[in-house]
Parts: sequence; structure tokens; C-alpha cells
Amino acid sequence: MELSDPFPVELLSNTVKVTILNEFQGRHPTVLEVASVPDAHWLKLPAMGPVRLARLRSLTDGICNQLQPSALTRMSAKELLAQHQELVTQQDLLQENLRDLRDKARANKAELWRRGVSLAQSDGSFHESRQAR
Repeated sequence: MELSDPFPVELLSNTVKVTILNEFQGRHPTVLEVASVPDAHWLKLPAMGPVRLARLRSLTDGICNQLQPSALTRMSAKELLAQHQELVTQQDLLQENLRDLRDKARANKAELWRRGVSLAQSDGSFHESRQAR
């Protein structure tokens, strides 16, 4: 079972099942969505006491323990933060490069238009339509 799979609400009592479905506006939540809800929030909901929450958590914990741990789970919080910052920096650079490429493509297209060259072909070929100037 994966974190993106539907949470097996059918394994819980009908009361808890209804509470979970109501919490997610009637749709069937994923394992990750159920596991991400804090205990304090679950305990505020009707029909969800400590015993029922313990059963819910035993299911989510059991499913999560069956999953293959990712490399991220072996990293310290400091390492995760450093990696996150590096990824954000790379993403920013890529977005800047993409903006530059878009600007160059627009300038190129404008120059082609100025010269009377049409880029209407979807295969990348072009048609030169010389106009008298």
C-alpha cells in the first residue's frame, strides 16, 4: 500500500468511518491525508475518543511502517533543510533561465515577423512570405 492509496476506512467502526468521511467532505481520503491530521484535531471531532484514535493511528502507523523508507528518512533535520534550500535555489535559477529563454524566443519571433517569415508550421519549418517594402 502507498501513501497515495485510499485509506481503508472500512477497517474502522461505522461511527469513525462517518467521522473521517465527514472530515474530508464526503470523499475517501488517502493514507497520507489521514496520517497528516494531528491527534488534537481528531480528538475534537464527534465520536473520536482516545480509544478510537489509537485504533486509527495503529492503522496509519502500520501502513507507514510497511512502506520502503526513502533516503530522506535517514537524513537529519539539518541535512533536510540544507537540501531543501539547495533545491529552492536550483528552482529559482531554472525559472530565471526559462524567463531568459522566453524573452529570447519572443525577440527571435519578432525579428522573424519583421522580416516576413512565418512560423505557422507545427513541425518547426517556416514559410518565407516576402512582402514588398
